Amino acid sequence: MHRRNPHIARALFWVGLTLLILSAYELFVRLDASWGWAKGYFLSHSEAGTPVGIVLKYIPYENLWKWGYMLLCALLGLWALCSRRTRRQCGFMLVPAAALTALGFTMRLSIFGDLIRTLKLLPLTAFTALCLLHVVIPLPQPKQQPRPNFAPQPLTPYQRRRRSDRRKAS
Repeated sequence: MHRRNPHIARALFWVGLTLLILSAYELFVRLDASWGWAKGYFLSHSEAGTPVGIVLKYIPYENLWKWGYMLLCALLGLWALCSRRTRRQCGFMLVPAAALTALGFTMRLSIFGDLIRTLKLLPLTAFTALCLLHVVIPLPQPKQQPRPNFAPQPLTPYQRRRRSDRRKAS
């Protein structure tokens, strides 16, 4: 179970890198957009003397789920980059990858529509499929090389004749 298919492991590396880059990019873009809104909101209410507890009521907390989702996708991609991508590791990564894929198709992640959402979820779906393939498909067994036999072999008649010819010549 510890062995790995090098082709699937290489594909998992590249899909994990793509997942990490896309998730980190979207996480930073969302945080930057939310920080700009929150900064202006807090500044306007701090000058008016509104307590922070009242200001916190108006923060859109549904974005926290999206931030957490993107953070978990980025961590999954980082895990794929740092692991050895063996069959056992893919078995462990399959559960969070399948959960994040299912959650991704139920969440509305983008303001641009379903096409962009599908393009963002494509690396996560490919990652889940590759993990599943790596766990399910058995690896081909290498051909057994015959063990070298170091025992002395009997001489063939030709070898015996040559040995006797050498003795006569000397």
